[in-house]
Amino acid sequence: MRIRIITIHGIPNFGSVFQSYGLCKYLKESGYEDTEIIDYNPAYYNKGSIKTLLGRVLNYKSYIIRTRKFRDFVAKNLSLTSKKFKTINELSTENFDADVYIAGGDQLWNVFHDSGNDPAYRLTCFNGKKISYATSMGQKDFPPDELKKLANDIRDFSSIAVREASSVPLLKSQGLAATNVVDPVYLLPVEEYEKFLVPVNQPDYMVVYLVTPSKLLEDTITYLKNKYNLRVILCSGFSKKCTCDEFKKDLGPDEILSYIKNAKIVLSSSFHATAFSIMFQKQFYTILPDTHTNERIEDLLEKRGLSYRIVKNDTKFDENFDKEIDYSSIKDYSCLVEKSKDYLKNALSEE
Repeated sequence: MRIRIITIHGIPNFGSVFQSYGLCKYLKESGYEDTEIIDYNPAYYNKGSIKTLLGRVLNYKSYIIRTRKFRDFVAKNLSLTSKKFKTINELSTENFDADVYIAGGDQLWNVFHDSGNDPAYRLTCFNGKKISYATSMGQKDFPPDELKKLANDIRDFSSIAVREASSVPLLKSQGLAATNVVDPVYLLPVEEYEKFLVPVNQPDYMVVYLVTPSKLLEDTITYLKNKYNLRVILCSGFSKKCTCDEFKKDLGPDEILSYIKNAKIVLSSSFHATAFSIMFQKQFYTILPDTHTNERIEDLLEKRGLSYRIVKNDTKFDENFDKEIDYSSIKDYSCLVEKSKDYLKNALSEE
């Protein structure tokens, strides 16, 4: 069987890279050896605000190093199509000759992101069998008009699986049956990611990843730093978003993963930093990013019985931060992982 996946794989975000790796690798190991990720990198990936573009200029050396690290990691570890694509027109005129097309993982259907408004991620430019896997819609309050449009675009999918449980009733309201599945990174055992780890030569530290500046963030960092006597290492973007002892601007996906693995505490606003913190059984805290992307984090933590790790404005540090995670007693996730694997097996075998 010839399978082609379209997902967000080429941006400098370690979570996007590893979720792409997880789905493709799992399918190959499941016997679908002719599986590739369509190397689609639309121009809007590189656009940004004036502040973002200025940051790249001012941090040009770090920007080039980080870009090279991500590019090299993707080229070495992801199975990509030999041909690259930048527009939906290029995709439409290419004969992929696939038996199945998969809209796979990440926030492909979140209309508050550029990707959520790109019909390529709804597979409208492909002819053949179409399914989705762990595609994220981003929030419960999906705009009604946008929901109707999305439903019409994906009505020809033979199977639909979404990452957040709340997306299932949203699609059901439009007459579409959907299955709730785990993020692609959970399709593989943790050992599969540990092979990418690189040495981190640091004294005890707390890693801070992908956060937005706020008083809550500063208060959280100050409390944790003083309570546990930790250095603070920030590793995201090119602007210094919080008080830290060291700011890492040029890390590749394997290095970010390694900083999470070796941290005493992980503080982030990132779904995948949270997901890997759980996989590596780390002590972590999560500050929700914004109303349009919170659902995926809240859904994951609720399923694991870890919602109390979310830091909010009314969080009482002395009470909430004294409780360490006992990983031997958190909610089991294996049943949902197996359900997700069964979904893929059935979706790919249906005539």
